[in-house]
Amino acid sequence: MELEFQTISWSFAGRVIGETFYQFFILFGFLLLFGLLLYTISRLTRNVFRNSGYPRLDIYLTGWIGTPVHELGHAFFCLLFGHRITEMKLFGPNNEDGTLGYIQHSYNKTSIYQRIGLFFIGAGPIIFGSLVLYLLIAVCLPLQPQISGIVNPTDFTGTDVMHWIKLSGKLFSGGIQIVSGIFSLANLSAFSFWIFLYLSFCISSHMQLSPPDLRSMFSGLLTIFLLLLVVNLSIMFVGLNVSGYFLKFSKMISKLPGLFLLAVALSGINFLFTYLLLSVLFFLKYRKILSIF
Repeated sequence: MELEFQTISWSFAGRVIGETFYQFFILFGFLLLFGLLLYTISRLTRNVFRNSGYPRLDIYLTGWIGTPVHELGHAFFCLLFGHRITEMKLFGPNNEDGTLGYIQHSYNKTSIYQRIGLFFIGAGPIIFGSLVLYLLIAVCLPLQPQISGIVNPTDFTGTDVMHWIKLSGKLFSGGIQIVSGIFSLANLSAFSFWIFLYLSFCISSHMQLSPPDLRSMFSGLLTIFLLLLVVNLSIMFVGLNVSGYFLKFSKMISKLPGLFLLAVALSGINFLFTYLLLSVLFFLKYRKILSIF
């Protein structure tokens, strides 16, 4: 009898943990995936500036716009989740610690809502920056409707792992369509396109998250996961399951991955453009191949 009870207990615990991971993936799978891609591309772009011997070029060529957008992403979610901003500098390069700007904030550590906000505050530059890029397309590009149709897919629901694997080809294809749509002849002939290109490069090159940003994200994610675990433990104990509601919510926010796909595409273009230009200058000066690491 005791063995049977232990078997049932372990089975129940396994189902609770499994459902929690499943719901967690539904809510944040796409954000973590594209966030990792954006972080990697932005970091490589910054490496190119540093390794080429022109680190300050990055600061004053792109940082004066990219850094304020980065910090405003933090500030927006601070306000949304009730954190108190104690000090903010949108752009102020510091030669000693290498920071270009910063947001300092305080919060009530006993508030679950504010602790959850740590994740979104940490990821703020990626989320907010992607929205700004999309708004720039709407304002600056003549072929905005065609590009918006690519950015707003309806099947990026992220409902299961196999679905995401099958979407890998569509994601690549969508990225190619976005690039070709942005660099169409109609856009290239418009002066506003070149304004868009410069501003998008400034913003995308500063989506890199700092170590404090990553720590904030991890702390918030841990709080969210534990909250989901407690909720599932309580709900499933009485025989209910709320995963269906998470699937419905996932479909409601299914357009967001398109925004991140746009940001990844623009970040990739920015990286390639930056590397090609600086690698030529680096080779002419040092007769060496410029490293991206």
